[in-house]
Amino acid sequence: MKKILTGGWMWDGGQCVLERPVLLMDNGKVISILKPEDGVPEGWEQAERIDRSGCFILPGMINAHTHLYSALARGMAVSPFAPKSFTQILEQLWWRLDKALTLEDVSMSGLVGAMEAARCGVTTLIDHHASPNAVEGSLDTLRDAVSGQVGLRGCYCYEVSDRDGAAIARAGIEENRSFLGALSRSHQSEQGLFGLHAAFTVSDETLEAVAAVLPDDRGVHIHVAEGPEDEKQSEATHGMRIVERLDRFGLLRSNSIFAHCLHLEEAERDLIAARGTMVVHNPRSNMNNAVGFLDIPAFLERSIPVGLGTDGLGCNMLGEVMTAGLVQKHTRGDSLAGDFGMLDQLLFRNNPLIAERLFGEGVRFGRIEAGAPADLVVLDYVPPTPLDSSNALGHLLFGVAVHSLRAYDVWVDGRDVLREGAFVDIDEERTYARSRNVAASLWKRL
Repeated sequence: MKKILTGGWMWDGGQCVLERPVLLMDNGKVISILKPEDGVPEGWEQAERIDRSGCFILPGMINAHTHLYSALARGMAVSPFAPKSFTQILEQLWWRLDKALTLEDVSMSGLVGAMEAARCGVTTLIDHHASPNAVEGSLDTLRDAVSGQVGLRGCYCYEVSDRDGAAIARAGIEENRSFLGALSRSHQSEQGLFGLHAAFTVSDETLEAVAAVLPDDRGVHIHVAEGPEDEKQSEATHGMRIVERLDRFGLLRSNSIFAHCLHLEEAERDLIAARGTMVVHNPRSNMNNAVGFLDIPAFLERSIPVGLGTDGLGCNMLGEVMTAGLVQKHTRGDSLAGDFGMLDQLLFRNNPLIAERLFGEGVRFGRIEAGAPADLVVLDYVPPTPLDSSNALGHLLFGVAVHSLRAYDVWVDGRDVLREGAFVDIDEERTYARSRNVAASLWKRL
């Protein structure tokens, strides 16, 4: 259906801010962007008109690494919980949670996680899933919730690990293989990667089994050197560092995602750059787990595409990119570190590049321009100071991110997800009531 969207201000995700734009969309695409004086083109007289005066229109955002299954953990208490290392955080909290998940939990966490992502203006999620006692069918269940019910774009994978035994590792491999086998590479709403947990929980035998079935046109999605234990284990057990080990199995690909990468050495960064592998930074999660600091310039100066994710700690990408800048400033003791150019590159250039590699070359994500997918967000934001092409990011960070972020409208591929603050196809009150019941049952099983 043809739609004409007009608003107070529109940022195209690049170098252009327009006041009172007239945006035409149809068949899931942005058709053109006009000025108010241009008038309505022929054939658009009967189009739906949507007036968003006093609002801010921008491209839908992308979360390049998240764990939707964490959505049901909010407020959850576990005992005992007295971790002294990152591995103990995993053992005492997250690995207990994921082993308790049922397919009902997977569905509900995907549903409410995607709803909250939409509220934050996120239209594409790249998820990393685990449910060791509910492996088979978990990716279809997650996709049905995120892409089917909520309507967001999603890239899914199951994190294979040996931590729960050989049978569950084999089940994880089969879940990835089966899910990827049923996907079309041309499908621009649902895609997949081959998930691995982290090098320190995956044996050489399992890596060899993954490499044997990994399609030539797919990459892996894996945590790399998130905590220092990962590198120590790799050197002690395998006699080499993580990136070299993964490269021995052909897993450094241009469509592979290496999340975190906090404790790499120069030679590892060089190898990632040589292979064109993508890296995703998750600053708030790193701070929360006290695992370390990412030297972003050391990656960017090698032309490594460093994107941004939340690692399951919410889905507020504007808050995440704000934090990324603050961490650089604080850690380096330099108020000019983590500047707007770096932050723009992480969220608004590299995250779209990551999505384009996964969802199909030639698809223009992260931009509002003719021919791009109509992945659009309307924020209820009135700038108290001039808003133009030179300061759009400043308004998003110091206006939206530090005050309140709540999308008013969201379209994905031109389809309504949120309209006037309400989900189009979901009873939000009923869904959250059910989610509380599902979460309470999950917590009891812990």
